[in-house]
Amino acid sequence: MTGRDSEVWLRPPLATLLTAILLIACAEVGGASMVRFKLELTRWARSVMLAHPAVHGLVGVRDVDEQAVDEALVKFDAALRLFHLHAEGMGLVIIATTMTAATLAGSDGARRALIALLTVGGAGYPFGYLLWGALIPYVGIQTGKTIAEWLVWIPFGSATIVAAWWLAALVGARLVRRP
Repeated sequence: MTGRDSEVWLRPPLATLLTAILLIACAEVGGASMVRFKLELTRWARSVMLAHPAVHGLVGVRDVDEQAVDEALVKFDAALRLFHLHAEGMGLVIIATTMTAATLAGSDGARRALIALLTVGGAGYPFGYLLWGALIPYVGIQTGKTIAEWLVWIPFGSATIVAAWWLAALVGARLVRRP
């Protein structure tokens, strides 16, 4: 009885596992850095925002400008936190879904495609939050979000979503065919 015919779960390729573990490690470094360098990061973001007043709608009146700067700083902090959370979560998602694909995908081509989509999509997606956070001080909240969406979230997220539905269909088909 081979691994594919038994109840034995197969591991995904080592490169996939390494990618997932490195992603989780990046999440932990990101989380620790947010705590350790919170003041420095906030000062940096504020200084860049003040250097680009038109981007943030700053008018030169402290009482008015502080509200806009504070809102952008909240979004900047949120982007960093979202990177931390998504990188942790997607690392685990990569491990679970690629193990399922390695075990249940019937053909080598389908298995390789699923594992590639899940690995690349899952590993790339969280970095959209870092990109968004880095762009907020320079181009503003919405423009930064739009750039992150088109460069990272849409392509990497789509890869993950397509692969997850494909994998769900494979698992569903297995359930239907089960004796």
